[in-house]
Amino acid sequence: LTASDEHGLAESMCSNSRESLGFGAKSIGFVSGLSMLINNILGPGIANFPGMFQQAGWLPCLLTITVCAVSSLLSGELLVKAMRSMPGNSNFERRVEYSTLCRHYFPRRCAILCVVVFQVAMLSANISNIIQTSQVFDSTIDSVAGDSCAMEIYPAPFRFFCKSSDSDITPFGTGKILLSAGALIVAVCSLPLGYWNLDDNMVVQNISMVFIIISLAGWLIIFCVLGLDPDRLPAARLWDSSPSKATPSTEGFSSLQGLSGTILFNFMFISTLPSWVCEKHPSVTAGYVVFWSLAASSATFLFVGIFGAMAFPEYFHSDNTILSEMHHIKGSSVLRFTAQATIDVYAVAANLSSIPIFSIMMRYNLIEQGALGPRAAGLVAVVLPWVASVVLYCGTGFDQVVEFAGTFTSSIVNLIVPSLFFIASQREGNSGASGNATRDATGNVTGNATSGTSGNATGNATGNATGNA
Repeated sequence: LTASDEHGLAESMCSNSRESLGFGAKSIGFVSGLSMLINNILGPGIANFPGMFQQAGWLPCLLTITVCAVSSLLSGELLVKAMRSMPGNSNFERRVEYSTLCRHYFPRRCAILCVVVFQVAMLSANISNIIQTSQVFDSTIDSVAGDSCAMEIYPAPFRFFCKSSDSDITPFGTGKILLSAGALIVAVCSLPLGYWNLDDNMVVQNISMVFIIISLAGWLIIFCVLGLDPDRLPAARLWDSSPSKATPSTEGFSSLQGLSGTILFNFMFISTLPSWVCEKHPSVTAGYVVFWSLAASSATFLFVGIFGAMAFPEYFHSDNTILSEMHHIKGSSVLRFTAQATIDVYAVAANLSSIPIFSIMMRYNLIEQGALGPRAAGLVAVVLPWVASVVLYCGTGFDQVVEFAGTFTSSIVNLIVPSLFFIASQREGNSGASGNATRDATGNVTGNATSGTSGNATGNATGNATGNA
């Protein structure tokens, strides 16, 4: 297409998209798309990487990150090709969401299962973002005010209390269901954004990207100031090396448990590509954006995992993350203030900006498949993740959500299903080509037979008429 053709196509698509209730326009540029995808890839899971590097070693983590990145790149390419293969969608003219692909390429029961797993994947990703961001805000309140406060729901309903704890991932300990002050702040900031369209959120994504870069640079400086001890980062650890377990455990490769699921969780952005492709500008190449997003994110995982693992004593036996470890660091007031500031900046920039994105993905697919109207879909997509987050907030809820989402839902919707979409699209294309060839052959044979028959009949009639005359 020429530049004028692309501009005209973009204008047409934008106007058509705005006419569709509950969706955005095709106006997301290259930088905005890159920011959104990187924000979603980094997300909350990056906080687990230093502890994971300590537990499993740098070599298994490096290999797993590489495999996940390459697999995600190929899976994204297959998903985009399957979208192009939809009838009348060679230039992404139609609104094709993930649920659209499920219904078009799969039988009815498989399509329903596909849609359900996709929604669970989006829900799990959103829950993890909400939990980690709320925990960071509560830790900040605890550091500044001396305590953070919450309303307990279980086991003592509607009990208001304030507490401080340095030994747990939250100031409130474990074994409780509560609504914390940090969660309320996150809710006030993120809930309205969940009702925006995807293209409307791009300003937030671009600003967040700038602050993510600043906060990650601050982390690396803090790691170096604390001191890097290579002995804390083994090449590979196949079993627990604590003093009580100096020999390999009976569980075998227990130190690798949850490794692939935790890392894969961070690469579950592939399932969000259809919504972004539907609203990206026609001049933006999807594969180019996906490649650079994966390259930048993978490098970030390696730097944070390696340097963070060498900066702190082994803590992977606890439920702490690198964020909670940095909250409790010892040193000068400048160092502690910098650590606190960069943690808060990252939590707001990466996690808080991702919460509305997953809500939007859920809402778009609920509307597109006709399951709910815009208002009802917004209520489910925005409110339901918060209800689940309150239940899982204390203790190891965050780790459990990450491992479950990465091991089950993420691998299915981001790797397996896109491959099936592509295979089904190729079969559908081959079937259509065979049908066209059959129709052409049938038409030619019929035409030749008709022409021959008509010619013979005309010749016979003319000869008979001449003879009679």
